[in-house]
Amino acid sequence: MRLTELLRYARVGPDGAEEAAHRIERWLARTLEGTVEVLRPGRGADPRVEAAAVARGELGSAVVSEDGSHIRMVPVGDGPPFQVLVVTRELPFESDSAALTGLAANVLGLLSRVAGAEIDRREREASSLHLRLAVLQLLMTGDVSLAQRTAAGMHPGLLDADWAWMSLMEMPVEERAQVARECEELTAGQALVVPCPAYENHVITIVPVADPRAADSTGRALSDYVARRPRILQGRSRLHPLACVGAAYEDAYRNVVTARYVPDRRGRHPDRVDSLEVLPGAEAARWASELLRPLDALPDRVRGQLLSTVSLALKFTAVRTAKIMGVSRNTVRARMERVGDVLGADLDNVRVRTLLYLALELRERPTAPGRHHPGLPAMIGTDAGRAWARGVLAPLDSGTRDLHRTLGVWILADCSVGLTAQRLGLHPHTVRERLRSAEALLARELVAGGVDVYELALAFLALYGTNRPFEERQPAEVCAAVQS
Repeated sequence: MRLTELLRYARVGPDGAEEAAHRIERWLARTLEGTVEVLRPGRGADPRVEAAAVARGELGSAVVSEDGSHIRMVPVGDGPPFQVLVVTRELPFESDSAALTGLAANVLGLLSRVAGAEIDRREREASSLHLRLAVLQLLMTGDVSLAQRTAAGMHPGLLDADWAWMSLMEMPVEERAQVARECEELTAGQALVVPCPAYENHVITIVPVADPRAADSTGRALSDYVARRPRILQGRSRLHPLACVGAAYEDAYRNVVTARYVPDRRGRHPDRVDSLEVLPGAEAARWASELLRPLDALPDRVRGQLLSTVSLALKFTAVRTAKIMGVSRNTVRARMERVGDVLGADLDNVRVRTLLYLALELRERPTAPGRHHPGLPAMIGTDAGRAWARGVLAPLDSGTRDLHRTLGVWILADCSVGLTAQRLGLHPHTVRERLRSAEALLARELVAGGVDVYELALAFLALYGTNRPFEERQPAEVCAAVQS
């Protein structure tokens, strides 16, 4: 009967082997009507000679009497040095109680092994997580060669590809660890799975692609997985060069926002046209090159560092950017300030940030010969640009309030709810409600800032030029220079 009860308490549940051991200790103390203690090596020396001898393996067990109490000491676990189970009671140890103490020590030894295995597993998982996070951060900063060498330690050849796409899954925080493990099992070493360092409810999966024409079995497996899990959203990026994982992340993030508003919870938007696609390629690249030219005077290493940081910081908060890149938020802010100083631009101004975002996205395009360009309003205000802008803003027409005007004023007010409310004669709560309504209609994330706000600002610029809603407080020297 006692043996059955002992084994019942020894079952390892979700709380782990260590808690099972504590249950046995408490049960043994009740059963033998005494006190129970487990002495562990390195956690304080026991003054009793017998305890030290048992710990060293010199005695198989020991029984002593002190101050009218009877004490039995039994070795526990693998050693030497052993842990020592010490049972103290007023009654002497008859054969049954001695045998029960020995059985409990054996079970505690087995649980100690299980606990040690759990610790080893957690340490391996932590090491693997740190390694995968390091690879992600190397890719995000464009250091592909070092990322490939680091990833080879996990799965040889994992990143030996020229292309990649990203899956970004959003789920309840408490489910993230399980989702990450299941995504690793699904991808079977063919993808890099990383809990997102910036969002505690996101899991990133980077899928390398050697041949873009090959069947996408990993994509289908992940898509089917999301279909079976109703609490998960997925944003999938387009195919990007491996050196542009940062762009894939931004793409996937925008699509996971879209997934919140579509029935199948999977945001892809292969048909969504961005502002970059309606701008004249070579002329727009020349415009971007001129805007960013002051940064060319910096050393290449410093310039690359600043550009990679500001590219992310324009789309995410300084804190999230720091987590993604593996640097401090003060470092992110300092780099942003330096870029603003070099360009002579106020990066707190939403319209300036919009121009800088666009220039950074265009900087890799080939430029056309010539010294002049028509200016951003003219380039985006073409028939194609205006058609794109009307498509962006069209969902607002189904709203019951004047969302179009509210958003225009909100952008003019540098996304300040209070200033927008003041200019429209509304309560700030009303402005917030309108912004939330606009997010749902546009399937875009506005309040948190980032790319969707810049796309909205560019849509207004395409339709209204510099008069409305860009008429007030032109953004410092940068705006004057690029719109001339």
